[in-house]
Amino acid sequence: MGRWGLQSWSLRLKLTLGYALVFALTILLGAVGVYFTARSSLTASLDQTLRETATVARASVETQKGRSFFAPQLKASSDLSIELLSASGRLLASVGRDEDTSPPFALGFVSFEEQRVFTQDVGSGLYLRISRPSDTLSHLLETLARILLVGSVLMIGVACAAGYSLADRALRPVDAVARTAAAIAGRGDYRERVPALAGHDEMARLTNTVNAMLDQLEHTIEREKQFARIAAHELRTPLTVLKGRLELTLERPRDAAAYQKALAGMQGRVDALMTLSESLLALARSDAPVQLEPVELAAGVIAATEQLSDAAQRASKRIHLSLSESWIEAEPDGLQRVLMNLMENALKYGTGEVVDVRVEQQSCTVRSGGAGPKQEDWARLLQPFERGSGVQSTPGSGLGLALVSALTQRWNARVQPQWSSEQFSVQVQFAAAQQTADQTKTPH
Repeated sequence: MGRWGLQSWSLRLKLTLGYALVFALTILLGAVGVYFTARSSLTASLDQTLRETATVARASVETQKGRSFFAPQLKASSDLSIELLSASGRLLASVGRDEDTSPPFALGFVSFEEQRVFTQDVGSGLYLRISRPSDTLSHLLETLARILLVGSVLMIGVACAAGYSLADRALRPVDAVARTAAAIAGRGDYRERVPALAGHDEMARLTNTVNAMLDQLEHTIEREKQFARIAAHELRTPLTVLKGRLELTLERPRDAAAYQKALAGMQGRVDALMTLSESLLALARSDAPVQLEPVELAAGVIAATEQLSDAAQRASKRIHLSLSESWIEAEPDGLQRVLMNLMENALKYGTGEVVDVRVEQQSCTVRSGGAGPKQEDWARLLQPFERGSGVQSTPGSGLGLALVSALTQRWNARVQPQWSSEQFSVQVQFAAAQQTADQTKTPH
């Protein structure tokens, strides 16, 4: 029950109580230290007075005819008692205050019934006992203890109030963050922001970090909404065409050859839809956690070339390779898609009969004939479903370069287009990988 009750307390109260507990322990330890230091100092002062009195009294001890006594010149103040004792503790002589009770016979300093007593051996079987009331010292220490106790309580109370005020002031930005998060969760308005704080302290960094996170969240949501709208639009067109062909095919009876021709046309549309769906899925997965591993770039180019051999034959082109061993940091599946997209674009949109692919020094360059896309359109072409001018008649989804851009950004690679009067090339510069001992080299 106590544990659950503590968990229900506010953070302000917990911080205040924790601060008050530490402060109270510090104050109490300090007060105890002051009290015992004062008591030790005052007791030492009183003991020094008794010791000095004993020195004077010792010089005044006289012995005549076997009888020991004090010289008449020895005087004592009214609160002092000076006694000369035998070895058995019998009183031989005294000066000053008369004692109603006899303190215990013990050498050194002792406290006895509001008295401080000092007993000293003066030789010849004689002892000096000096005593003085310690009630003044006791009253002074009691007064000091009360002052320390009341002062400690007041200081702890003030510290609790100040601690709560400081905790409240420090946690206001946290309240603002909580209110903003609650508002976003309740109303779905992800455009709200936490009031920014001036300075560079922890709370200022907290509010700035939360606002940066909300900015990123807004950007991600808007991008996903735009992506969903465009994807729905891109999927709607081929689905509408496919539905129309189905309705047209089923409108009236046909012979087997007509059905086969219609189904073959629809199969092409289905293949295009599957390609588009796979590209959309790959683009959506580009936000997944990065898992880099060493990959041999030249081997990836060879694998991509083999998969595009049929496409190269249909385009009446060939792919020329110039490869050297190059280990990079990437994701194998994503690397294969990047290479295939760049080479497929070169086959579809380039002129001439040869697509040149070169691998060297952790980079891959795909070069084709023709002027390529306009330089001012390049940034736009890296966005999903964007295509260059004059290529609308060529089949494509507008996702190839967008996937290349998204995947290379995951690997901290750079995509660098290069234009010339007769050729266009795209170079991807990767991060180098440390080749492990068990990796085998691929011959070229």
